[in-house]
Amino acid sequence: MSLLRLSGQLCRGSSRPFSVFTSHYAAKKDLSDPFPAKYSPSIEGGWYQWWKESGYFQPNVDTCQKSKPSIPKKKFSVVLPPPNVTGVLHVGHALTTTIQDTLVRYHRMRGCETVWVPGCDHAGIATQVVVERQLAAKGLTRHDLGREKFVEEVGKWKEEKGGKILGQLEELGASLDWSRDQFTMSPHFQRAVNSAFIKLMDAGLIYRGEQLVNWSPELRSAISDMEVTHVDVAGRTLFDVPGYDKPVQFGVMVDIAYKVVGSDKELVVSTTRPETLLGDTGVAVNPTDERYKQFHGAKVWHPFRQCEIPVVVDEHVDPEMGTGVVKITPAHDNNDWEVGQRHGLEVITIMDEGGYMVGECGQFSGMHRFMAREAVCEELEKLGLFRGEQDHNMVVPVCGRTGDVVEPMLKPQWFLKTSKVAEMACTAVKDKDLLLDPKEFETIWLQFLGVERQRDWCISRQIWWGHQVPAYKCKTAGGEECWVSAMSEGEAREKAAAKLGCAGDSLDVERDTDVLDTWFSSGLYPFAVFGWPDQTPDLERFYPLDLMETGHDILFFWVGRMVMLGIALTGKLPFSDVMLHGVICDSQGRKMSKSLGNVVDPLHLIHGASLHKLEEELVLSEEQGTISAEERELALEGMLSQFPSGIPAHGVDPVRWGLLTYDVKQQQLNLNLAVVKSAGAWCNKVWQLARFLDMAHTKAGTKSLQTLPGNFNPGMMDMWILGQLATAVKQVNTSMEERELHVATKELRKFIYNDLCDTYVEFIKPNLSDPNSPEFLPSLLILHSCVLTSLKMLHPIMPFITEELYQRLPLLPNERRKESIMIDSFPQPTEWNGFLNEELPLFVDLALGVVTGVRALKKNYDLSGEVMPQVLVCCDEAGLAEFKEVIQRLAKCGEVKFSEEFIDPKTLPYGFIEYTGDGVKVYMDVGKYIDFDKEMEKISGKLKKIENDRVKLDKSLKGKFKYRQSPEEVARKHSELDDIVVKLNDQMQILEKMKCKT
Repeated sequence: MSLLRLSGQLCRGSSRPFSVFTSHYAAKKDLSDPFPAKYSPSIEGGWYQWWKESGYFQPNVDTCQKSKPSIPKKKFSVVLPPPNVTGVLHVGHALTTTIQDTLVRYHRMRGCETVWVPGCDHAGIATQVVVERQLAAKGLTRHDLGREKFVEEVGKWKEEKGGKILGQLEELGASLDWSRDQFTMSPHFQRAVNSAFIKLMDAGLIYRGEQLVNWSPELRSAISDMEVTHVDVAGRTLFDVPGYDKPVQFGVMVDIAYKVVGSDKELVVSTTRPETLLGDTGVAVNPTDERYKQFHGAKVWHPFRQCEIPVVVDEHVDPEMGTGVVKITPAHDNNDWEVGQRHGLEVITIMDEGGYMVGECGQFSGMHRFMAREAVCEELEKLGLFRGEQDHNMVVPVCGRTGDVVEPMLKPQWFLKTSKVAEMACTAVKDKDLLLDPKEFETIWLQFLGVERQRDWCISRQIWWGHQVPAYKCKTAGGEECWVSAMSEGEAREKAAAKLGCAGDSLDVERDTDVLDTWFSSGLYPFAVFGWPDQTPDLERFYPLDLMETGHDILFFWVGRMVMLGIALTGKLPFSDVMLHGVICDSQGRKMSKSLGNVVDPLHLIHGASLHKLEEELVLSEEQGTISAEERELALEGMLSQFPSGIPAHGVDPVRWGLLTYDVKQQQLNLNLAVVKSAGAWCNKVWQLARFLDMAHTKAGTKSLQTLPGNFNPGMMDMWILGQLATAVKQVNTSMEERELHVATKELRKFIYNDLCDTYVEFIKPNLSDPNSPEFLPSLLILHSCVLTSLKMLHPIMPFITEELYQRLPLLPNERRKESIMIDSFPQPTEWNGFLNEELPLFVDLALGVVTGVRALKKNYDLSGEVMPQVLVCCDEAGLAEFKEVIQRLAKCGEVKFSEEFIDPKTLPYGFIEYTGDGVKVYMDVGKYIDFDKEMEKISGKLKKIENDRVKLDKSLKGKFKYRQSPEEVARKHSELDDIVVKLNDQMQILEKMKCKT
């Protein structure tokens, strides 16, 4: 088993052949075919390329002219978090893209000068690992090629296979401004990165120093905290580790004795890394631990280096942990380093960059670290210093790219001082200049960047693919040296000459071979994409950004660093608003991971995929080195479990809608793929609504739609639906502005599904059945306004179906419609507020409550739709009687009578049955329509089932423990059944009496 498999935390999308999104259309899509009878994902084809080539994705200056010289034009500038050049689309990318595209389309329709910048990150370590795997398949290493040729090889790979994800984003409908496409290793970015480094070093914020870093022996490089996966190990377990030819045991605590100098006593220490004993330069005890007070200031004998090392007293030691004595290895443990610094302990490095023992390791020199682990224990046993071992739960730090075990190593690196800029970043949040959404991340931000947690940022890496550090080591003939940062060797000589007081041409100059951390270049992204370090018009126009939207899992790795670098380099916050979305997990709450086999490719959800295709893509991913054979087997097993018949095609809009029905600001989104299927049904509902409107236009024929009849007086349901539309417009705008996108989907669904389709359309169907009816034209015009307004509100979330319907639906005379819905105006509350009416919706709700009651009673007694029973409504609101026609049309009932007083049902003739709703009681005459024998048989069946349930309930008192119920619980359930039996018997008596009367 590999350590990465155990972690279950690594999720890099499976590689797949790039599928071009349908066809490319230079011209506007031809819609001369008949209006399709139902929604199909195939309607999405053709629109994206037309939008793109029409320039709709670029900032629209015309919509943003200043209304007055003192009023600045509106803008909305955002950047897509640059995906790794090695990446392929996964559900996390789909979520980010859908959220951002929805907000971008909304602001574009609001008339903002909108820019959304795409790009790819060069992903230093990730890309180098992929290319090295491909070289390994040919029996080569990067060292065989040399640095220059290896970088050329990576460049070739990038051109041939990298950056596919950007093309895949088009398939999600992302309205990115592709004319601004970025790559973080482009010549412009290289200049920006070098300028940033030089400026920060000249300001004293970047320095070179020796500190502990996360070291990957397999990569032979430092790695960031984000690239370390912390794997929980419960007891002794064997794992495969790259670079070592046999499994390594973890989860074992070893006890080792140190002999106290000048005494026959010993101090026993516990460790899970016995090989680091070779670098111990002290042992520590807690000052309050009475057991060891006699050893304060004593020394112990190091058995391998044959020297004395001190016993130090430090509060860092937990007396309750292990023996209460801790070995101190300053060069290979972060806590030990701090203890060593406090007590001036010697620092001894015992491993080289590849994880082999060196230096003062004596007989263990040259051994691999895990071979030395075994050898040290064997030798300690021979020396009589081995005191046993036991299982121990532990956490193993693993390189997320290679699966190698990370070692803390003392290395000279480049660091960025963060104290001042971190303090300013905290102040910005405290002063509300930087808003974090959700707000709970403000506390986390202040804790992470606060004084207690501040650590200087290690920005150098010992790999070959990336931005080479623009720093030069300059040395005089006399041996005096200094480091300078510069754009070129010539500039470096000038700087060093001024520092060292000598001629530049006399210096020995060598450029550092390290590269910069990928997060350093991506930290410049908000301003570098607009031309920084040059003061360009775009930089002035679009920087700072109006929003930074990204996952909360990179809040500090990326957002925090962008804020710090923005402050340090531009003197401004790079953005004032941050929206953080959650991590997508599967329906069981597990993080999506190749090691769990639960990764879902959103393009499969869009286009569908057979089992054969899924398996082929996994094989290709293994061949390309992006997944291991073990991961391929797991992924296939997971796919067969989730999709035994393959994945059906759903389309882009259902995927987008399904994702946004979740509250994306939650820390975790447990994605149930059933929401995508139901979103497809929702799309069909919208389609059928538009088709109904289209058919009504067809019925109108040559009838003039220019003017309403002179005697037109809108009915209450007309005014109601326009009021509901006004409410929906207001609430959807509010939700969009507050970026509560799940609330927007809820409001849109309520209005379109419940108010418009299920209520208003059903009510006006008789009006639209006859073009010569005086009610035909008003109903058509109101429905037309509701549908077109709904499509505009839906467009940011579901761009394809809304464009298709917007283009297919006929225009009214004098109706102004833009060339594309995406550049039309988003409906605004001020356009519809005149239709708001506080009282009317209350009465309609009461009427709909009556409709619900009538429908429930008809269904309960299996009455067909053609049956029109008489209804009596009791309600203390006299105005409800005005909605008689609404009730009759929607409930499909006969005569409706109203009473303001609630009557005794016993005074009604036999045949009336009762329904109680919110504020209303409904009595319906069903006597002449009921099949009494059938209804009585149904009640008898229910009573018999209750008797069977009682028997099972009594048995549960004596069942298996986990199914056993308490006597109190059984009694409570019997009581509930008693109530049901009383009601059923009452119903039986009523039916018997009604049957006798007929």
